[in-house]
Amino acid sequence: MVLKLENIKKKLNSFIFFLILILVLYLLANFIYLIWYIANPEGFWGFSYFRELLMVAVFAIILIFFVSLLITIVVSTFYKIIIGKSNFKELFKLLGIVLAVVLLSGFNYFYAGGFSLYLSKKLSDKYSYLQKTEEFLKEGNLVKAFDYAKTSYEKEVNRNEPSNYLFMAKLYSQTDFDKKQRLLNKYAVLINYAYCLNIDPKFNNISESKFNEALELTKSNLLDSERKNLAIFPTLSLAEINLSRGNYLKAEKYYNELYSLNKSLENEDIFYFINCNLLIADYALRIGDINQAMKLQSENLKYYENSKLSKTSTNYLNLLLLTATSELYFQNYEKVAELLLKAIPLAEDRKEKAIYSDFLIVKANYCLTSGFNSRGNELILEKKWWSKLKESFSEKADVNTDLLKEAEKCLVELVQKSKENAGENSFEYAKNLNRLGNYYSSIGKNDLAYKVLNQALSILKPNKEKNKELYYNLLLSSVFVSFDKQNTKSALNEIELYYYNNLLDNFLFLSEDEKVFFSLNMEKKFEIINSIYLSNIEEKSGEKLYDNVLALKNVALYSNQNIRNYLNNINPILRKKYQKLLFEKEQLLYNNSKETELLLNKKQRDLIVEINSQEQFKILNPKSISWKNIRDYLRDDEVAIEIINVPENIKGKNDRRYYALIINKLCKSPKIVSLFKESELLKVLDKNGQTKERIEKLYQNESVELYQLVWKKIEDETLNKKNVFLSVSGTLHTISFPALLNSKKVNLTYLGSTKDLLKNENQISNKNKISIFGDIEYGKLNETNTSKLRYTNSNFQMLPYSKKEVNQIKEKFEKKNLKEILMFTKNTATESNFRNINSTKTDIIHVATHGFYNKYGRNLGNLNDNTIENDLLKTGLVFANANKHLIDKKNDGIISSFEIAQMDLSGVDLVVLSACETGLGNIKGNEGVFGLQRAFKLAGVKSMIVSLWQVPDKSTSELMVHFYEFYLDGFSKKEALKKAQNIIKEKYKSPFYWAGFVLLE
Repeated sequence: MVLKLENIKKKLNSFIFFLILILVLYLLANFIYLIWYIANPEGFWGFSYFRELLMVAVFAIILIFFVSLLITIVVSTFYKIIIGKSNFKELFKLLGIVLAVVLLSGFNYFYAGGFSLYLSKKLSDKYSYLQKTEEFLKEGNLVKAFDYAKTSYEKEVNRNEPSNYLFMAKLYSQTDFDKKQRLLNKYAVLINYAYCLNIDPKFNNISESKFNEALELTKSNLLDSERKNLAIFPTLSLAEINLSRGNYLKAEKYYNELYSLNKSLENEDIFYFINCNLLIADYALRIGDINQAMKLQSENLKYYENSKLSKTSTNYLNLLLLTATSELYFQNYEKVAELLLKAIPLAEDRKEKAIYSDFLIVKANYCLTSGFNSRGNELILEKKWWSKLKESFSEKADVNTDLLKEAEKCLVELVQKSKENAGENSFEYAKNLNRLGNYYSSIGKNDLAYKVLNQALSILKPNKEKNKELYYNLLLSSVFVSFDKQNTKSALNEIELYYYNNLLDNFLFLSEDEKVFFSLNMEKKFEIINSIYLSNIEEKSGEKLYDNVLALKNVALYSNQNIRNYLNNINPILRKKYQKLLFEKEQLLYNNSKETELLLNKKQRDLIVEINSQEQFKILNPKSISWKNIRDYLRDDEVAIEIINVPENIKGKNDRRYYALIINKLCKSPKIVSLFKESELLKVLDKNGQTKERIEKLYQNESVELYQLVWKKIEDETLNKKNVFLSVSGTLHTISFPALLNSKKVNLTYLGSTKDLLKNENQISNKNKISIFGDIEYGKLNETNTSKLRYTNSNFQMLPYSKKEVNQIKEKFEKKNLKEILMFTKNTATESNFRNINSTKTDIIHVATHGFYNKYGRNLGNLNDNTIENDLLKTGLVFANANKHLIDKKNDGIISSFEIAQMDLSGVDLVVLSACETGLGNIKGNEGVFGLQRAFKLAGVKSMIVSLWQVPDKSTSELMVHFYEFYLDGFSKKEALKKAQNIIKEKYKSPFYWAGFVLLE
């Protein structure tokens, strides 16, 4: 019996032992899996990190055990000392043991295990799939990069939750700390996988979805402290995706989010700041705001160079190349060469990296353009020693020829690299073929260009919807060098449809200024299209050309006018919002805040989107009027003429050729007449002497030369025509056609576009109310306050004849018993009184004062320096006390065209600017003259009389009085001005006195 009990006891002990052993092993397995779960090892160094983490964890447990044991011994020893059962010798011995253990443990951890753990963690991060993906991308190895990214994504997405049996890991997985780590891991693989997908346009939609998924992850409460940091990359990428698609409305949403993120992180991380600026610059480039883009690129480089960041890094090289690209646009060749010389050694060390391709692109562009313009730096050329030796024994080659050869060399190398790294069916390869093809086109090798461009097209065509902008730009380049006329016609129709749809889509949300930039950018595409029509003139060529001119001429101006007209006539609620916005926009003149400017742009875009969504609002369709509508409007004795200009583009020379497109009532299609080159016109206009002397040379003594160049070739089309409707372009905006056609019987009407004929058809001229400004007291010049001048040459003298002018005009209106005459003279002729003119209070505004046109925007001292780039700040009118430089910014006596453009003058029928150079301004392509005439058109004025040069006081006064005399007697504005000019012409033979004023309708 006893034996049996002992056997049972032994078996029970064995069972308990094995049970404890299993429990210990179970706990040990749980513990090891917990460490594995935390480490989440990936690759060799990931496993090393797990091993080190396990060792540290085991050591920590052992250390805790020994520390607990030692604490128990110490407490026990102290207790014995207190009750007198021990001595201090035992205590010191014990303390020595404790100290030795602690020192050895600390040494082991910090100098062995701790350092090893840190190193393993770093190596695990660096060589994980996520980081390795980036390394492959930098090397240009897209296939391996994609495989790594996909593998790491699938591993993380398919990661299982710990089993309930592995309770330690299960409990740990339910902590906020682990949930946060898993979110961060998932975020990392998402953005990395999305980034790789985005390289190939076929996967754009999937890439966008993954970036949105990553952005959603950042909204978790667990990531509060990291949210702004994490949101940057996916937001940048989503904006970039939509920009590449041309979806500016959607990109705008991310663009605004980026700015707020950028603002909060500007001082925390220079890379975030630079990346945000780069995307904003890209956005500016796409809408055509090159000045803003260049400013941002230069700003980025300055930020980087002023930081302590490495000046030998890839990031620095990238910024050098971006800035060089911006400077190249403005033909600052010396600056570009300086930047490239810094970049060359950095690029040469990275020949296997993707950045080297960017370097080749910038270098090729520099060599090409500087070679064409004879502005290149020979130091940029790479010459081997044997080439230099050969040159020493032969005649030195032309530097420009060498630069063009170097450009070709760079582009050929670029194409080869992209083919090797990305594959012959890749988007990258097609892009670089496009660059090479355009190079061959620019040097006249059209057969080579056509071959290369069509190869690129065949790659892009199957997936053209993924990147329409590049596809259609490439198609246009191909058509330009094509010899296949039949295919050219169908391709041009497709290209035009895309560009017009793109214009309409973007005009739905762009601000007023952005529309200008965008239309000028679009104009460059249509200049190529129009050049193709002009190089293959057929019956339909004139129709296509005229329709394109009608669609694009002043399209931004007309779009902005369309919105303002809707607000003024139909929607008073939105009108108030818009007027408030215009007022805030004007305050930017005196505010250096970039934040305010971006905020106002966003508010304006949001408002434009709201306006476009209104049921009653009719979106301006630039294609709604065709040349046939103009022909049908004309009478038998009338002719309409559009004068256009397109680039000559002969071996890169910057010259333009002017053409006349002519319509009469009986024509089957518009007639095309080649006129002259711009260089020829500039040569004729280049006359020495004061204004009077130059005008007389041009329009009197040597007038035959100008007439033969500008008008002779279209003279026959205007013979026996009662009315000639003329819309000009380019430098012709500065020509006085009344003076040019002085000896001819041509009844000429100036128009911004001949489609204005249809708009003006039902307009009625009102003459009931007039506001008159003249005989102005400008005040004495304050010598001590010149630093605060808005226009430093503002020692404005009184105009003695303006007193007689305004008084006689007033008398003539009084004789007609008109309802209301508002007279502002002396110190009452203030800027504030001019601003207070309400559109419902006056039909005519007459201003007899000084006008100014400052071509380069200098000497506007009170204004924010950044705004000098705005062309509407370079022209304006002068009012009372202008010489006193009053502190009140809105009543300092000088009002710029920018400020006038913010006014509401939609009820004003006629503005007469009896002042100098009021018809001048910087000329910007199809949008015309940016000066007072554009400002008043934006403000809503129907027609205006402006001057083309510095007009004399006395004759101007007499001319104006005669004009109103005829106008009030029932003659049209055009007839009244012509009759007034004929009277002055009899008294003053020189065209200087009478021909400077033109009527714009």
